[in-house]
Amino acid sequence: MKKFIALIICIWSLSISAVLAQTIEVDCQFMPLNELLVEWREQYGIQFSFNDKELAKYTITINERFNTPDEALKKLLNGLPLNFEYNAGVYIIYPDKKEKQAKNYLLIGKIIEAGTGEPLPFSHVSANNQQAVSDVKGMFSFQFKNDSIYQVKASHLGCYLLDTVLVAGTTHTLTLTPSMVGIKEVVVTNNIVEKSTQIGESPGLTSLNHHIANYLPGNGDNSVFNLLRLQPGILAAGEQPNDLIIWGSPEGTSRVTFDGFTIWGLKNFNDNISAVNPFLAKNIEIEKGGYGVTNDDVTGGIVKIAGKTGNTQQAGINLFINNQTLNGMLELPVNQKSAIMLAFRHTYYNLFNADDLPSNPSDQNVNMRVDAVPDYQFKDFNLKYSLQGNNGDLFFVSAFHGADEFKAQWNQETEKSYWQQNSQEDNKQLGASVFYGKTWLNGNQSTIKFSYSALQTDYSLQRQIERKKNKLVWLRRDEQAQNDVGELSFKWSNNFLVGEKHTLTLGSEYINNEVKLTEDTFNYRYIDLSERANRISLFAQDRWQITKRLAMTAGLRYNHSFFINKLYLDPRLSLSQKLGAHIKLNASWGLYHQFLVKSSIEDENGNFRYSWTLADNDEIPVMESQHLVLGAAYTRRNFLFSIDVFNKQNDGLTRYVRYRQSSYIFTGDSHSYGIDFYAKKDFKGHSIWSSYSLSKTEEYFPFFPDDEYRRSSQDQRHELKLAGLFNLGRFHLSSSYVYGSGFPLFSDYINQEYTEKDYNRLDASIVYKLSSRKFSGEVGLSVLNVTNTDNIKYNQFNRVPLDQINSVYINSEAVPFTPLLYLKVQF
Repeated sequence: MKKFIALIICIWSLSISAVLAQTIEVDCQFMPLNELLVEWREQYGIQFSFNDKELAKYTITINERFNTPDEALKKLLNGLPLNFEYNAGVYIIYPDKKEKQAKNYLLIGKIIEAGTGEPLPFSHVSANNQQAVSDVKGMFSFQFKNDSIYQVKASHLGCYLLDTVLVAGTTHTLTLTPSMVGIKEVVVTNNIVEKSTQIGESPGLTSLNHHIANYLPGNGDNSVFNLLRLQPGILAAGEQPNDLIIWGSPEGTSRVTFDGFTIWGLKNFNDNISAVNPFLAKNIEIEKGGYGVTNDDVTGGIVKIAGKTGNTQQAGINLFINNQTLNGMLELPVNQKSAIMLAFRHTYYNLFNADDLPSNPSDQNVNMRVDAVPDYQFKDFNLKYSLQGNNGDLFFVSAFHGADEFKAQWNQETEKSYWQQNSQEDNKQLGASVFYGKTWLNGNQSTIKFSYSALQTDYSLQRQIERKKNKLVWLRRDEQAQNDVGELSFKWSNNFLVGEKHTLTLGSEYINNEVKLTEDTFNYRYIDLSERANRISLFAQDRWQITKRLAMTAGLRYNHSFFINKLYLDPRLSLSQKLGAHIKLNASWGLYHQFLVKSSIEDENGNFRYSWTLADNDEIPVMESQHLVLGAAYTRRNFLFSIDVFNKQNDGLTRYVRYRQSSYIFTGDSHSYGIDFYAKKDFKGHSIWSSYSLSKTEEYFPFFPDDEYRRSSQDQRHELKLAGLFNLGRFHLSSSYVYGSGFPLFSDYINQEYTEKDYNRLDASIVYKLSSRKFSGEVGLSVLNVTNTDNIKYNQFNRVPLDQINSVYINSEAVPFTPLLYLKVQF
C-alpha cells in the first residue's frame, strides 16, 4: 500500500513538472486575453480560472517563445491590473487590487487686516467643509488626503467675508477689510460683512468685535467694558467696578487677561474708566463656562482680550479727549515686519463732586444729610513691540502700568453729635508678557509665553462720632489694610495635526503666586500674612471631527500644587452638532480648581470686603467647581438667536466674619443656575440686539442660623438688556438699556434681613465722523443714565451706624446723569 501511494505521488509530480517545463509559443495580434488563454488550454493542456468578461477587455499582440507557463503569464500580464497564482494545478487570474498610498496635503495660511497688516486672531476659516479658528498669530492650518485644491472662506468680526480658492504647497496670506474702520483708499462693494458678535460656535463662548464698542454710549475710555456688560450672562446691573460676575460666579473666580497677563482690576470709580485702554484692544473672547483645559485655573468665567500688534505700514497718532480724561496712542513702524506702540491715559481734574456720593438714611423720618468731599485720580501707560515673520511667526513684548487713588470724606451733624468718616483706597497694577508663536512647515503650531502681573491695594478708614455735650467719642474706627497679589507664569503649548479629523493640543505651565495681606486697627496688627506658592500644570486635549457635522473635544488638565503637596485632575468634555446649515447644538461638562482665591470679609455692620489669599487646604480650601453647559444657536441672513443653559456647583468658599472684636473663618459652598436668551439682527449697516437672563445664585455657610442655602450677594433673578447701533452716514446713533430686578441689600446678613431695589439705566450716544486728507476722527456726545435713576452698585452699598438706633447707607459709586463730550482724532 505504501509503495502504491508513493508511485501515485511520483507520477503526479512528474506530470506537474512536465507541464511547468513545457515550451510555450505565442504569436498573435490584438487577440483578446480570454481567447488566448482558452487557446493555451486546448494546445498545452494548462488549466486556468478567470473572469471571462473581465479579461476580454484586454487585447494582446506578441510573438515570443517562453520556457514555462509562469514566464509567459508574467509577460502577458505586465502592465495590466491583473495578477496570477498557481494552486492545485490551476493558474488563477485575478484583479490586482494594490491600494494606492494616500497622499497628505497641507493648507497653511495667515489672516491679516487691510491697511495695518495686523494679524487677525480668532478668525473663522472653512476649507472644503473643514472648520478652524486662527490662533493669536492669525495663523491656521488644515491637513487633507488626496485633495490639493480648496474652496476657502475666511471671516473675522467686523470685516468683510473673503471667499477664494487656494492650493496646497505654500503659506497663503488672506487680507480682510474692516467694515467700520476708516481705512483710506480701500473700497469694497457688493460684499458681506461678518456680524459683530458670534455666539454658539462652542459651548459658553462669545466672540466680540471691539470696533462697534466705539459707537456705544460712554466716554470711550471704558468702551471695552461697556461692550462686555451688554452681553448675556455678564452682570450689568450693579456696575461692579473690580470684577466681572459671569453666570453668578463668586467674586474673584472670573479672570480678565490682556495680551496673556492678568488684569486684576483697578477701582474704576464711577464706571468711566476701564483697566484696558480701548485704543489697544483688538479682539475679545468670553468663556462663560465649560471651557477647555488650555485655559487658566479659575472656577468662574474668562475674558481674553488680544491687543493690537501695531501698524507696520505707516506711523499713526490717536488722540482722545473728553471732559474727564486724556488718552493718546502712538504707532511707529520699525520696518515692514515690526512696530512699536505707546499709549497713555490720565485724568486732568477731579472726576467727582459731592452729588456723586449720595446717601440714604435708614430711618426716612429722620432728616440726616451727609456731606461728601470726594477726590479721584487715574493714570496708566502701555508699551508694546511686535515682530512678524514671513512664515507667520509672531513675537511681541507687552507691558502695562496703571494706578488710581480715591479719597472721600463724609461729614454729618445731628442734633446731638458730629459724625465724620474718611476713607482712601490706592491701587497700583503692573503687567508684562513676552510671547513667541511659530507655525512649522508641517502645519503644527507652538507657542511660548512668559507673563507677570501684580496688584497692590492699600485701604484705610477712620470714623468717629463725637457727642456735642461732653465731646466724648462713643464710636471710633481706625483701620489700615494692604493686600498685594502677584502671578508669574511660563506656558508652553503645541497643536498637532493628526490626519484630517484630529487636532491634538499638548502643553505645560509653571505658575508662581505671591500674596501679602496685612490689617491694622488702632495701630494693632492682627493680620500679617505673606505667602508664596508654586504649581505645575500639564494639559492634553484632542478635537475630533467625528463627522462633517459632529465634533467632540476631550481634555485632561493636571495640577500639582507644591504649596499643599497635592495633585488635582480636571477632565473636560464638549460636543458640537450642526443641524443643517443654520442650527448648532453645544454641550460641555468639566471640573475646575482655583488655587488663588478671593476671600470675603464681613464686618460687624454686615458690609463686605474681599482679599486675595492662597489656598492651603487648612484654613483656606482649594476652590472646586463643576460646570454643565447646554446651548443652541440659530443663524441666518444676519440674524442670530441663541439659548444657553448653565449649572455651576462651587465648593471651598471662604468667609472671614468679624463679630464683637473677634474674627472667625468659615468654609461654604454655592450653586448658580439659569438660562440666557439672546437675539441680534444686523441690517443695512445697523445692528440691534437684546438679551434676557433668568438665574439664581445661593450660598451656604455653617454660621447660618437656619442651616439652609441663602441668596448670595450677587444673586439677581432677572436681567434684561437692549442695545441698538444705527449708521446714518457720517452720523452714528446708539442707545442701550439695562434692567435688573435687584440684589439683596442686607441690613442684617446673619438674620437675612434685606431689601431689594430695581436697577434701571438708559444710555444714549450720537457720533459724527470727521474726515479729511490729513486726518480722520469723530466728535461724540454720550449721556449715561439719561433718566438719572438712583441705582445701587454691587457691593458698594455700605451701612454706617450713627448711633444705637439710626444708620446711614452710603452708595458711594453710583452713576448719576452724566453727559460726556469727546473728540477723537487719528493722524
